[in-house]
Amino acid sequence: MKRVSLLTVGLVLATLACGPGAAVPTPAPSITAAASDTPAPTPSVAASEEVSPAEAVWIRTPGNGSRLVGAVHIEGEADPTFEQTLVVQLVALDEEPFPVLAQQAMTIGADVGQRGPFEADLTFDTGPAAERPGAVNVFATSARDGGITHLASVQVTLAGSGSELLRDGEAAQERIAISSPAPGAAWSGGVAHVEGYGWASFEQTLLVEIVDVSGAVVGSTSVIVQAPDLGFPGPFAVDVPYGPLTAGPGRVIVRDVSPAFGQTIHQATVDVDLSP
Repeated sequence: MKRVSLLTVGLVLATLACGPGAAVPTPAPSITAAASDTPAPTPSVAASEEVSPAEAVWIRTPGNGSRLVGAVHIEGEADPTFEQTLVVQLVALDEEPFPVLAQQAMTIGADVGQRGPFEADLTFDTGPAAERPGAVNVFATSARDGGITHLASVQVTLAGSGSELLRDGEAAQERIAISSPAPGAAWSGGVAHVEGYGWASFEQTLLVEIVDVSGAVVGSTSVIVQAPDLGFPGPFAVDVPYGPLTAGPGRVIVRDVSPAFGQTIHQATVDVDLSP
């Protein structure tokens, strides 16, 4: 059974102080949907009519398709986080596990509990390669266990020389909004109902995982976004069997997985209480 690495906040901050080489969000598992005779649940009226909120972690710059040469300035806006702290990370995508070329913590420029701007400057070395495919990840972590609670990513080219090309970030609309379960919901019975509203990068498919208190993935399935066409947002709903597990705090994770490199390019979560 696959396990998700859950770092304590202290370890996260200690790792950040050490710079590159820290843990990086790993490639997401395959999201090939399993055949089933049971029809997928229909999203509720509320989920179907929901207008996606502002992106919890919005990267204003750089945008997808940018070419970065030796350095990058990152800025955007984010909802409040634990101690108003975010992590920005620059990774290369041409080998696994994805190497971290640069990483640091940054603070949201707003009072505790308020949404606000963030910015950071990172330098990097592409090594012997003239250029490499890469990603800029910005994520928030849990005060409870250090796990990633929300992640946004943009796909870039990392270059050692030549001309820089900076593209604008996409519209600041939340790519994955989980409407059910509510934070702190209690689940038992071995089946979890998850629904929300979002975008999916590959064949309208998102990956849904249930993680228990020990960090183990105890339930996982794919779900199709019910959008009018490919590349459009829409509601989703799915029942996820889970277990066995140890009763205690758990987490619902919904991921958008890159069709090009298999890494998580967007992630939203909700913390819940799990029982068998």
